[in-house]
Amino acid sequence: MINAFLLIGQSNMAGRGYLQGASLLDHPDILMFRDGKWQQAHEPVHQDRSFAEAGLCMSFADTLRQDGRQIGVIPCAMGGSALDEWKPGDELFENACRQAEQAVQEGAVLKGFLWHQGEADSEVLETAETYCERFLAMISEMRRRLHGEGLPVVLGELGEYLENREGSPYWKEVNAQIHQIADGRRGFAVVSSEGLKDRGDILHFDTPSLRIFGVRYAQAWKECAAQLGISLE
Repeated sequence: MINAFLLIGQSNMAGRGYLQGASLLDHPDILMFRDGKWQQAHEPVHQDRSFAEAGLCMSFADTLRQDGRQIGVIPCAMGGSALDEWKPGDELFENACRQAEQAVQEGAVLKGFLWHQGEADSEVLETAETYCERFLAMISEMRRRLHGEGLPVVLGELGEYLENREGSPYWKEVNAQIHQIADGRRGFAVVSSEGLKDRGDILHFDTPSLRIFGVRYAQAWKECAAQLGISLE
């Protein structure tokens, strides 16, 4: 049985780490859902942009598959997308639900939601300060639609390097809102971005950091799943 995880958010979930010189994590037990079928995963997993490269999902899957399980990822993140573009009824939300439903029909069991997004919402104070409320409305409907009300939702912090980016003045507010999402809510976990570096553009995590981030996501999912009584198939 394929243990599936829905990948949603913007470019740092899709992956913009450089692949040149990177160690690959390909394994027969790591799968991706593409073109309506499950197949062995290889980077770039996402195809949202022609310049998509290494992401966090491969080290996430590699960490979990070491328990002897098949891990599948459903890539639905879109670079540059703001949270408001993920509203129910809009294309990104509907595509993610559609892909997840098809992936389950093709032999998978949905085990969680992995989210990384917020850079696009860190430009304006209003979108930063309302992030928690808007995200909860979106993910609640997505979980309901996919019969995943009891599944873990794992969110990652924005990179600390955004402190040096002029275009993200409210990144700390977004991170505070991300923590507010998980605070006291069963089934939600936040992954720290402490110590992670950008690839040189003060926007996207570099490949070594993405590998670390993916392991942190896996550890957070394990802890959250244990609290919920969820295990891998």
